[in-house]
Amino acid sequence: MKKTQELAAQVSQLFASAKKELLANMEQKGIGAIIWDNATAGFHYIPEIIHRSDDEKKVRVARIMGLYNYKGSLYLIEEDRAPVNINKLYDPDTEVKPTVVTLSEDSAVRTLGDPETVKGYTQQGSLEEWLTIADCYFEALNEE
Repeated sequence: MKKTQELAAQVSQLFASAKKELLANMEQKGIGAIIWDNATAGFHYIPEIIHRSDDEKKVRVARIMGLYNYKGSLYLIEEDRAPVNINKLYDPDTEVKPTVVTLSEDSAVRTLGDPETVKGYTQQGSLEEWLTIADCYFEALNEE
């Protein structure tokens, strides 16, 4: 039992460290949010998490379409649930539809709002799921 608790503590610490490093990378690059089109991104892994309702009675798979740094906290943006549409983030008359869009911190707050008050933003997910999404984040940066 003691080894299980020690392992759980190590995983928790690794998880917090991974999120912190991902957030620091976004801040270093001036990215408040990164949004990708899963249909065209061609990631090596599918960015999905198992999402549990607050009472944990409902479980669903949530496909992730980006990351949002809101006031120093990192949120996953859920595809088809968050009020985010990549088609509204470019001018179709003068631009080609992007696979990836990045927003500055100011622009992200104006465009996406407070993730605590809107459905479609979450901090759930396991260490493995977040590592997959981190991989997608770095692949998305190369798409830009």
